[in-house]
Amino acid sequence: MGFDKQRLKLNGSWLMDLIVRRLRPIFARIVVVTNEPSLYADYDVVAVCDEIPGMGPLGGIHAGLKHAEGEYVYLLACDMPNIDPAFVEYLFELAERYRPDACVARYGDWYEPFHALYARRIVPRLEAFLNDGQRRIVPFLYQVNCLYLEEQAVRRFTPDWSLFANINTREELSRFSRQSSEDAVFYHERGGSSAQRGKPGECSPERSRPG
Repeated sequence: MGFDKQRLKLNGSWLMDLIVRRLRPIFARIVVVTNEPSLYADYDVVAVCDEIPGMGPLGGIHAGLKHAEGEYVYLLACDMPNIDPAFVEYLFELAERYRPDACVARYGDWYEPFHALYARRIVPRLEAFLNDGQRRIVPFLYQVNCLYLEEQAVRRFTPDWSLFANINTREELSRFSRQSSEDAVFYHERGGSSAQRGKPGECSPERSRPG
């Protein structure tokens, strides 16, 4: 994109405005992990910085989990405009039933570490992993009790996998900007997947109802 994606604008407004508005009916508390907390001074969110700097998205996950208050935390990136409350509810239902350390969608051998659920109890293991110099998300998931959602189950909510689309280029931003309705779904033409691609943003919303 050529600039910090938390500064993405959509038709003159911050994309984060749209994301927070879509999250607000679902979550009573939203934690944003950012290197510029002052950007969110006028937002009804908790803005925090990485506690272990230089560790990429996994460092952001760590900070989000530490500053959350519920048992489970739903994470997504600041450049992922599509949010499905039904899918969020589905993840929390799975967490209540199976009590995993994480719930992550899987597309064949491809993982979607965002639009995923993480238990706050993994923080000590995550800190040890980061302090050991490890910063890749998927190898960490192998070390915890992760419930992997198979493609068929996830496609009930997002048949074209567009839930996981993220905005990586100015062309994608322009295409999304042309969609007039906030209910419109942005589709990533290169497959609709954000896993292990580019630098995910760091927005960590905590669900209002305890998990």
